[in-house]
Amino acid sequence: MTTPTESAVNSAAGTLLPHSAIYCLALGYDREEFRLMARKAEDAGLPHMAEEYHQQADLAAGLHHAIRWRSCEDIELIGNHWEPLLAAVVRREAYELVEADRARKLLTENPNDPSWREIWRWELDRAVLNAEKLARLKTKLTAVRDAFRTPSA
Repeated sequence: MTTPTESAVNSAAGTLLPHSAIYCLALGYDREEFRLMARKAEDAGLPHMAEEYHQQADLAAGLHHAIRWRSCEDIELIGNHWEPLLAAVVRREAYELVEADRARKLLTENPNDPSWREIWRWELDRAVLNAEKLARLKTKLTAVRDAFRTPSA
């Protein structure tokens, strides 16, 4: 690896420990989505597509395990698996942004219901906070992607 690539990998690897819960949230979401897509592909009679989705679900599960149990070095994990991590973070960020929009919409539709207002306010705050964290992780992982895609890498 070149110096810019090493720098980007080290910077992204520094996010694994403090943000492991967010990474695990994104990977857990990916695992379940890929399992659902595999089931749909099996039902549609597409075994090759189902197998591909099962493999992606297994990769997400393996990365989730590696991050949760700290079973490998952070630099090695980011250096070798930045693509599925970036994809999971992007998908989960999109989900959180949709949830925040839904909560905003429900808050404006029912402004006088105090019990539901608390629930949707909490949901909005949670979704916005998670989306902000995921955006920061996406920036770090995008820097890794760009570093690996430069001709000097």
